[in-house]
Amino acid sequence: MATRLHPWSHGEREDALRCCPLFANWPAAQLADLAGIARAEYYPRGAEIYAHDPEKREAFVIASGGVEVSRGSAAGKKFVLSVQGPHEILAIVRLLAAPPIHYVYAAYEDSVLLHLPCDALAAILDAEPILWRDVAMLMCARHGDSLRQLNDQKLGSLEQRMAAMLVDLARIHGVAGAAGIELGLRLPQEQLGAMLGVTRQSVNKLLRGLEEAGLIAVDYNRITIRDPAMLDTLAARHD
Repeated sequence: MATRLHPWSHGEREDALRCCPLFANWPAAQLADLAGIARAEYYPRGAEIYAHDPEKREAFVIASGGVEVSRGSAAGKKFVLSVQGPHEILAIVRLLAAPPIHYVYAAYEDSVLLHLPCDALAAILDAEPILWRDVAMLMCARHGDSLRQLNDQKLGSLEQRMAAMLVDLARIHGVAGAAGIELGLRLPQEQLGAMLGVTRQSVNKLLRGLEEAGLIAVDYNRITIRDPAMLDTLAARHD
């Protein structure tokens, strides 16, 4: 369940929105308008974002924390599409008036989100139509990511898919450290299995193989990428 924070000032909302790549180059006037419609909400770890209104027409920017995007099968199996971190905008497809696909958005850790009502966001975009170009480019990039993910699922080996997923997670959550690139979030093997659509046992075997090859180091639920170049090469390969 969302909990309203102390009211963020207009300047605090504006600063947080400026960090989002979609809005980074917006003119000051339009960014100020955007901050005016934004609403800050706090979500504890595990809380579902649209729990009370699955079709609510709001996008949101992750000000802090992280959000898991998933879907469930009719048989009850959960498939995690991604875990997104600070400054990313999600659910922007809800700008469309058609009912959205029912992805489940949930706080992966304690998170603060800036909610953007889609009708008000569309009005800002309509008043400065060139800004729709940024939305179109973002959606094209995400469509490309979806096609690549589908390609990997159909053509890639399980090892290649694991490598590609770790590369993506490092791009979003990676922090450079003395031992390599540390993935700045907890990644239980059950979570990795849900992201790949495989069992925990398969994940354990894959991680052991990558660790023995010197590509990663695993410490409890934390992963460090020790050889990013080789992991990139493995991620791009299709056997």
